[in-house]
Amino acid sequence: MTLESMTTRPMTARLTELTDWLEERLAKPEPIPEVLEQEPKLTAEEAYRIQMERMDRQVNRGDRIAGYKAALTSKAMQEESGIGEPLLGTLLASRIFPEDQPLSMAPFLVTTLEPELAVLLKDDLEGPGVTELDALAASAGYLPAVEIGDYRTEPKARSLQQTLVCNTFNGGVVIGNTLTPAAGIDPRLEGMVLTQNGVVRGSATAVEVLGHPMRSVAFMANKLAECGRSLRAGMLLMTGSIVRGIPIAAGDKIEVEFTRVGRLSLRIGE
Repeated sequence: MTLESMTTRPMTARLTELTDWLEERLAKPEPIPEVLEQEPKLTAEEAYRIQMERMDRQVNRGDRIAGYKAALTSKAMQEESGIGEPLLGTLLASRIFPEDQPLSMAPFLVTTLEPELAVLLKDDLEGPGVTELDALAASAGYLPAVEIGDYRTEPKARSLQQTLVCNTFNGGVVIGNTLTPAAGIDPRLEGMVLTQNGVVRGSATAVEVLGHPMRSVAFMANKLAECGRSLRAGMLLMTGSIVRGIPIAAGDKIEVEFTRVGRLSLRIGE
C-alpha cells in the first residue's frame, strides 16, 4: 500500500462528500454503514486521506493531534480482523483519558479494551527509511497503556477501508502515570498481564507487536511520510495490542501490569 504525496493533492469532491457523510453518522449513537457500499472503488490511499481530513477538521475545531497509533500489529489482532497488515491511526488530545478517574461508557457503542506499550518521543522522527534502531534512539521512555476500541460500525463492516476512515476504531486511550526511561530496557521482552475483575484475561510479551515494538514506531514514521507528515518530539505513540482485545462493561476493574514498565489500574464507569 503506497501513498503518493497525499497531502500535496487537494481532496476531490467525492472524498469530501464521503468525509461529510462519515462525520454526520459519527455524530449519531448508531452503527456506521460500510463505506464501500457508498464508494465501492475507494482505495486504501483514499481512505487514509479521509482519515487525515477528519483529524484536520477536529484540529480546526480546537482539538490537537497528540500522537499516533498502530493497529493490527499482532498476529492475534490480524487474525481477528481478517486484515493482514498494520494500519495507522491518529490520537487526538481529547481522547486521552486519565487513569485515576472512572472511564465513562456513555460515548461508546461497542467497546473493547486492548493493552499496549506506549512510547513517548524525545526527538522528531521523519520517514521514509526509519528503522527500529532509529525509533529506539528517538524514544524517551515507555508507559503502560490501554486503548479503548469503539466499533461504531455495522457488524460486517470491517473492510480495510472502513477501518481506516473510522480511524482504526479508536475511541480513546488511557495512559499510566509513570514513565520508565527507555535506556537499558529491551521492549521485546517486556511481559504483560491483563486482569479483568480479578481474572487473568491475557498475557504475553511485547515481542508479539511486529516482533519488536520499535518496528511499530518505525512503521508509523514511514507511513506518515507517505502522508506528508511526521512524528514530533513529545508525541505519544501506541504500538498496538499485545493480546486480543476484550469486551468491557460498566463496573469492570481492569489491571494491566508490565514486567518493568509498571502497571495501570482502570475502573469502568457508567
